[in-house]
Amino acid sequence: MLRILKNKSFASQIMITVSAILLIPILVMMYDIFFSGAKDEMLLKTKEERLGTMVNATVQGLTEVLDRANVESNTSLALMDTSIIANAFDIIAKPLADANPGVRLGLYIPETKDLFVNGFLHQYRPQTPEEIKAREYRILDEASSGLVAVNATKKPLSRITGSLGNQTFEYLMPVMQQGKLIAIAWADEQVHPVFAQSRQFSLITRYLTLFGLIFGLGAALYVIHNLATEVQMIKNGILRMQEDSNKRLPAMPGEIGEVVQAINNMADNLKKKKRLEEELTRSERLVALGRLVTGVAHELRNPLGIVKATVQVMEGEFKNQEGLKEYTRVICEQIDRGNNVIKELLDFGRPSKPIVSPTEMNSLLESVLTFTYPMLRQNKIGLEKRFESNLSLVNIDMDRMKQVFVNLILNAIQAMHGGGKLIIKSMAKEETIEVYFIDSGSGIEANDLPRIFDPFYTTRDDGTGLGLSISYQIIHMHMGKIWVSETSPKGTTMAVSIPKSNLHPLKESLLLY
Repeated sequence: MLRILKNKSFASQIMITVSAILLIPILVMMYDIFFSGAKDEMLLKTKEERLGTMVNATVQGLTEVLDRANVESNTSLALMDTSIIANAFDIIAKPLADANPGVRLGLYIPETKDLFVNGFLHQYRPQTPEEIKAREYRILDEASSGLVAVNATKKPLSRITGSLGNQTFEYLMPVMQQGKLIAIAWADEQVHPVFAQSRQFSLITRYLTLFGLIFGLGAALYVIHNLATEVQMIKNGILRMQEDSNKRLPAMPGEIGEVVQAINNMADNLKKKKRLEEELTRSERLVALGRLVTGVAHELRNPLGIVKATVQVMEGEFKNQEGLKEYTRVICEQIDRGNNVIKELLDFGRPSKPIVSPTEMNSLLESVLTFTYPMLRQNKIGLEKRFESNLSLVNIDMDRMKQVFVNLILNAIQAMHGGGKLIIKSMAKEETIEVYFIDSGSGIEANDLPRIFDPFYTTRDDGTGLGLSISYQIIHMHMGKIWVSETSPKGTTMAVSIPKSNLHPLKESLLLY
């Protein structure tokens, strides 16, 4: 059984389990309907046969008396002395009533509305004529509906009548003479209160069981539907998380919600682990690359120094040589350009020792904008400052942080060909100071996004690919973060986050190769 359930879907497992649980009340109800009900019917059938036998004997005796009196079908019973029928009924019914205590036999003549009764349902004391008359009216009232039914159908009728705790079983039969109804004879006996209550209880139990089954089935279907829906939501959410690691499952109530929270926490931890692995790989790659770049830069700087010294000597010795100055100027420009590239390589591969001091971030941004604003204006770029006031001081290397901000502003200028708008926003979080550079440029391509911080990776023909890589190193040295917060064809948002509590020495060991 368990092996069969294991191969089924979640909804099927729940449905099979609920069906097995509901099987017990279903079997109880079936037993009540087919066995307990049949037992009650058998008891009533026995009572019906016994009362039917007495009523049938009474009707046969009355029929014989009527045959002897030669009552014609068109003869009015009113013209006939009803005492004949009454005496005959008394002779026939009294022995039966005496022999069966608790059974009451009655005879009703519809044409004359006369009523004759023999026997008692209960043991009574002797009654006065007034009490007898009142009893006959009460009996006639109790039996009236059955008498009307037999008078209409001219067929025997058995039924239970009365209220709970005072029910009687009646058997009524017409007395016919030549196709005409002459009288109605019946016998009734009180149903034992325990039997009546048992029947009532069985009826109530059936309805309650039926209601319970319907309610249980409805509740089970509702629970199954909710569980299946939540499981499907989790399944779809996990599939979305496989495509986009930033997606998370929606919050859910109960134990399913705890499972969802555990899945989201696991996804966060996996993302964090992946980011740490990427940072470690990047750091290892940068260490190796920094060592290589430092060696190459030293090897290139010495020949360039010799070339520049030689050119300077030539300018002194051959200063009167016509046209030489123009050539030496070109050579010196290219040497200076090479030295600038070498300086960038050395800054990347072996940066100088940082000098840190408590700094207010807004003031630092204002100083950077002092010498970058002319470039913004020259490129028709509007500037909007959204600086949060009263920012906490942070312990940073001002020159290095200026280099980061200048790189980000220059990248924003280069992304906004023909003008645009640059928004610089600073704000305080619980544990960090964050600065956002929001441009209205063309955005970053999805294929380029994972590699923008890699050394020497650039999408511009005149770029070295070291600006963002050096910025990444500087921010990492301050134990902060730099990332692309948002990018689209309408613009890019670069974010820088510096911890407020970075009052301990900076990570020089990560920069000194």
